[in-house]
Amino acid sequence: MEEKVGKKIKVCFFSPASYPFFDTDSKAAYGGAELQMFLLAKVLSLNSDSEICFLIGNYKVKDVKNKYNIKLISSINLKQKESIFLKIFKSLKYFFCLTRLTPDLLISTNANAVAGISAFYCKVFKKKFIYRTSSLIDVNQEYTKNNGLSGKLYQYGLRKATKVITQNKEHQFLLKKNYNIDAVVLKNIFEVKEPENTNKEFILWVSRYHKLKRPDLFLKLAEHFTEKNFVMICPYNDSNKVDWQKLKEEANKISNLKFIEKIPFREIQEYFNKAKLFINTSDFEGFPNTFLQAAQGKTPVVSLNVNPDNFITEYNCGIFAEGNLEKLLSETEKLLQNKADLKIKGDNLFRYLQENHDIKIVGKQFKQFIESVL
Repeated sequence: MEEKVGKKIKVCFFSPASYPFFDTDSKAAYGGAELQMFLLAKVLSLNSDSEICFLIGNYKVKDVKNKYNIKLISSINLKQKESIFLKIFKSLKYFFCLTRLTPDLLISTNANAVAGISAFYCKVFKKKFIYRTSSLIDVNQEYTKNNGLSGKLYQYGLRKATKVITQNKEHQFLLKKNYNIDAVVLKNIFEVKEPENTNKEFILWVSRYHKLKRPDLFLKLAEHFTEKNFVMICPYNDSNKVDWQKLKEEANKISNLKFIEKIPFREIQEYFNKAKLFINTSDFEGFPNTFLQAAQGKTPVVSLNVNPDNFITEYNCGIFAEGNLEKLLSETEKLLQNKADLKIKGDNLFRYLQENHDIKIVGKQFKQFIESVL
């Protein structure tokens, strides 16, 4: 730290798909990990001792600062299916982008080869690297075992990171078990507001399309509860367009289900506010930001497989079906018939949000963590 006295610390975030949070008119797809990176950068931007830059995808924007005083820099886009030559080219482009920016601290998320390149840059130039996990595949060795060279680079980055932060205690345990890494738990951050009093109109599902999200199960719910209204918001990436189109065609056959391709982030909270229940059918997650958006709307969560740190059960804020679809259907039916319990669970979920994820609390923890790293 002594060599940096009197000068600002350069902090660089790498999250290509976070761009829509900076440009609310953008129609690009986004996810929960990208939202978290945006909010963490926003928290640090309030620190006068830091100079924040954010590497976004190749959206052809000029390298300029925005209203958050964060410099946006076009870099590379990450796609699921690319040739080895394109991957090598992008890796080199990313590395030389870092050498041009010379950040003191680099932060990235999502399992991919970028973690390894980031760690290598920081090792060569004696900088700091923080990796943030975002899903179960980041910590259970699935990515490292099934992705060849990219998996090896990811594992290198994970093990060579200055620090690793993760979303819940279960993932902290898996990082220690599988990689012998002592990770720090930093819960997802959320800008909590006073809840709105709105009419509850439908049952909601929101996620970017992926087979692991099991959107087909939400269609089964809509077919089961024919007297209830359902809304599905499901954007897609180009690599999933064919399967997404099939899902859309099936969804449009269900009369009580409204299928929406995408909603701008600035408008999507209204859907959570109006939902009676929020449904999660994923095989696994990290900690879904949609749970927090549901909490902001006092909308109980119904989850098939995902219950980070057992919070749904502990706070009595929804239904955890323990992977059993029949249990999900039966417990959901009971809850929908009990307005008093719906309100209790919604209130409990909002209380959980306030106590565990408020930006005022987690933002302070993040700043203290950054200080300890530097």
